[in-house]
Amino acid sequence: MFRDLLEDSRRRLLGLVAGEAEVTLVLSWGNAGDQLIYAGLRQLLAQVDYREVKGVDLSGVSGRTALLTGGGSWCRPWHEMPKVLAAAEERFEKVIVLPSSYDTSEPTVREALRRSKALFFAREKVSLGQIRDLCRADLALDTAFFFDYRPYRGRASGVLNAFRTDAERAVEGTPPEDNRDISAECENLDEWLWAISRKEQIRTDRAHVMIAGALMGKRVEYRPSSYHKVAAIARYALRDFAVTEMQPV
Repeated sequence: MFRDLLEDSRRRLLGLVAGEAEVTLVLSWGNAGDQLIYAGLRQLLAQVDYREVKGVDLSGVSGRTALLTGGGSWCRPWHEMPKVLAAAEERFEKVIVLPSSYDTSEPTVREALRRSKALFFAREKVSLGQIRDLCRADLALDTAFFFDYRPYRGRASGVLNAFRTDAERAVEGTPPEDNRDISAECENLDEWLWAISRKEQIRTDRAHVMIAGALMGKRVEYRPSSYHKVAAIARYALRDFAVTEMQPV
């Protein structure tokens, strides 16, 4: 099942740029999990001729097709991407938002999608259900799934507790004493990946810690963050892996 999802997503996403003479990849910003999104996307687009720009300032940048990198900045705690979307739509003929999670209870997000002519990819079915009546919408896996995790697979021991300590953390529950919010504390993607690689069991409420742990072959327990993202990704994309929801204490 997962292999079918992966190949269908590959086909859908690469189909967006087939035959395109000018493709611009608009990077957003964020923590190590976002860096994993970018790394997987670069591997997916290895045979595509494209340029990269930072979405913080698109002045002086324009072109035919813009791909906005996926992520979670379409929710109540973080909703910076609507500004990037608006700037991109002023400067590019065609705009595509790569697989992301959306929380349309945030008015800024809902109105941005309603006004836009872009194509929005959801990375799980809950988000797709929220946006499909607001905008042009499709479904594909988060681009972190296209990253090659083989160098990080190997013998491991112990448990990594990697729970959020920021505004997206769940209202209920507190992190354990040995918690490491590696997505906030690691200086680069390689350090972050090795922090996961060294442990045989991962407990987290971060979507990309969950994804990386699962694809490295770890046993992963997750709990929701402040909205549907983590559980929805697990149910859509990780059913074939040793990923389970943590039971309330």
